[in-house]
Amino acid sequence: MKKKVLALMLTGVLTLSATACGGKEKDVDTSTSTNTTTPTEVQANTDDTAAPTEQASEAQPEVDPLEEAVKNMESVTNLEAQMVMDMDMVISAQGQEQSVESSTIMDMVCFNDPMKIKIDMNMDMGAQGSANMQIYAEPAEDGSYMIYQFDGQNWSSNTVAESALADYDARGSMMDFIGDTSVYTQEGTEQVDGTDAYKYSYTLTEEELKEQMLASGALDSVSQLGMDINQEGMFDGLGDVTTYVWIDAESYYPLKYEMDMTTAMDTMMKNMVEALGEQAQGMTMSVPQMKVVMTCSNFNSATDFTVPDEAKN
Repeated sequence: MKKKVLALMLTGVLTLSATACGGKEKDVDTSTSTNTTTPTEVQANTDDTAAPTEQASEAQPEVDPLEEAVKNMESVTNLEAQMVMDMDMVISAQGQEQSVESSTIMDMVCFNDPMKIKIDMNMDMGAQGSANMQIYAEPAEDGSYMIYQFDGQNWSSNTVAESALADYDARGSMMDFIGDTSVYTQEGTEQVDGTDAYKYSYTLTEEELKEQMLASGALDSVSQLGMDINQEGMFDGLGDVTTYVWIDAESYYPLKYEMDMTTAMDTMMKNMVEALGEQAQGMTMSVPQMKVVMTCSNFNSATDFTVPDEAKN
């Protein structure tokens, strides 16, 4: 249900750990971005997105808002979304300590049938620097799709099948995140960016989390960092994780989801260090913060766009 988000988080942790350990600079891996996320203009800044929402009235709906939200998303033709991943890491080794606070913001415009996507992504790591990327995708004449990527200096392009765009689809990301509506508990109503919304929660058990972590395949990339570890053991003791979804009380569109993986990711980093044995002797790693928030807006009224000429050339 939440594999894309989990894969994004895991990739972010591994990328950041390599940076904090003094590894050479790497290109941002967009293969796990959703819907990365993943990645719009939600008429609010990042701090507003992540901050606690204001309590609203406790009006009772006549229908199940969560089920209506899924139905509405199935017919959405376009939308805008913003995914924000805040992640902090502290690494200590040989008497020295380095802290990295990062915030990755992905602004997305997504059209469906046919798929057409625009993503602006910024990863800010404070003193460690920042990275800016742009991604466009549009149909090709032969039924495949063209992806254009700007890494901050140069454009590159590639031909892919439509299935390869699933990780960039904000609508699919939201629907995947919600998944089975029957497992959620309604938590009352709150306001999201000034809009009344029904709030729902779902607790992902430790066993479910472990299964989804393994299924995400994100840890396959640890070999690129020279790590030979037992992936099963990496996910022991992660604990349960509670996720939240907010549904517009009037239109029944999903406005936001939130997932705080701080405890789970902190445990996973400690498991990684332990699994490395002598390779990580004298090293400690912790994750004081790991949180993903995605907000959606402008359903069926997203701003249209064209791929820049410099990308195609």
